[in-house]
Amino acid sequence: LQYVHGVAARGGHYIHRPGPTLQDVGFFLLPELGQDKGYISETVFTTLFLSFVLWTFHPFIFKIKKTYTVLIWCRVLAFLAACQFLRIITFYSTQLPGPNYHCREGSKLATLPPPNSVLEVLLINFPRGVLYGCGDLIFSSHMIFALVFVRTYHKYGRGRFIKLCAWLAVIAQSILIVASRKQYTVDVVLAW
Repeated sequence: LQYVHGVAARGGHYIHRPGPTLQDVGFFLLPELGQDKGYISETVFTTLFLSFVLWTFHPFIFKIKKTYTVLIWCRVLAFLAACQFLRIITFYSTQLPGPNYHCREGSKLATLPPPNSVLEVLLINFPRGVLYGCGDLIFSSHMIFALVFVRTYHKYGRGRFIKLCAWLAVIAQSILIVASRKQYTVDVVLAW
């Protein structure tokens, strides 16, 4: 379903029309990080993602039988699949002008030329298409993934301090996504 989501997001980019950035409370309250610091939110997300993967597979390294990796991943992937399906419906239902720098009026990356073939749509141009996509707002998939991972660790993990750090990281992720102007506040709030 992640591939289907990628194709749908590319389709969203084809129909994206740049326009003025919408008024947003988060944009008003949070100083803009700027293009050169956009990597910070991606770094927090990657840290959460890799930490979760390492935690779920630690029973194979340390031979601990208390964590059932397959069951956890079945539950996580089922929930993420449902969320990605809902996300596809929402970003096709309402197209917003992208707040990200490459999605704004005047950027060559804000719109894609019409595809020459079906193959062009099906090849999602990884990783460039993921990094420079537009039109797939409402709601944030980064936040969905981060929240599912943190909630799962909160339920099945053991370290209280790690749980606290994970929740603080996902709160920081929320703030950084809006501060880096990757998504609107509504995208983050709906993901929560």
